Amino acid sequence: MMQFRNVAIYVGLVVAAAFGVLIGTAVTIPGGCVITDPCADTQRTIILFVPTGLIFLGVLGAVLFTLQCWRNGDEWRRWFGAVWFLLALVLVVMSMSAGVLTR
Repeated sequence: MMQFRNVAIYVGLVVAAAFGVLIGTAVTIPGGCVITDPCADTQRTIILFVPTGLIFLGVLGAVLFTLQCWRNGDEWRRWFGAVWFLLALVLVVMSMSAGVLTR
């Protein structure tokens, strides 16, 4: 039971960090500027790369935890489920933020 809580906290923190950056960046777009305008180039770059990168780093961390649990003979399947959940979330975030590319 303790390991499930650790997995849930880890995944929750990764998702909260990625969406916090996404929302925080979207809020800082200058007034009267649309995300596709040149005045929001910095925000567009952050929205494209940072949330996806954070979640992908979370995937790599979950893979490392999975391997560590597997080597120690512990229950590793929960961490493996976290890997797949975060991988699916990477695809969703990438597809959502790809709309920023259209000018």
